Amino acid sequence: MTLTQHEGFTIADLEDMPEDGRRYELIGGSIVVNASPRPRHQLASKRLCELLGAACPPDHEVFYAPLDLDLPDEQRVEPDLLVVPHASIGEERISLPVLLLVELVSPSTAVWDTVAKREVYEVAGVPHYWMLDTREGQERFTALRLRDGAYEVAFQSTDRIEFDDPLSVSTPLADLFAVRR
Repeated sequence: MTLTQHEGFTIADLEDMPEDGRRYELIGGSIVVNASPRPRHQLASKRLCELLGAACPPDHEVFYAPLDLDLPDEQRVEPDLLVVPHASIGEERISLPVLLLVELVSPSTAVWDTVAKREVYEVAGVPHYWMLDTREGQERFTALRLRDGAYEVAFQSTDRIEFDDPLSVSTPLADLFAVRR
């Protein structure tokens, strides 16, 4: 992950970035550049997307990165997974409100996903934020729920996802990372 610090980058600056396979986000006037995810990350993302899709209400959709989400104050992010009502689906990107955002924490994005993005999503009023740590030996699922403008830990486990708010998902964490043979 690379953070290009500069006061006042805008959405127009972000849209001028090259289409080079990297993920570009704009948060707090800074452009964040992420490399392509690792296979372990993608396995877990795919499996969790399938679980969310099976639990998704009929008036919502599940999306996976790369897909832009516009937030207030000239911010644009690319969460790993999004569950959104149909009304939030635009021609080019997603807008608020969203039901759930999920970030898969990787070695290069750990601080960004667990601190910076958590704060940005909290301020934007995202009601549910899930984090799945994909780092080998550090696997952990954390579900945050917005209460009175701040996130609280609603569920956390190093063993499995067994949670039903806002969607019902149940699986051992190991199943998300297992290569099918």
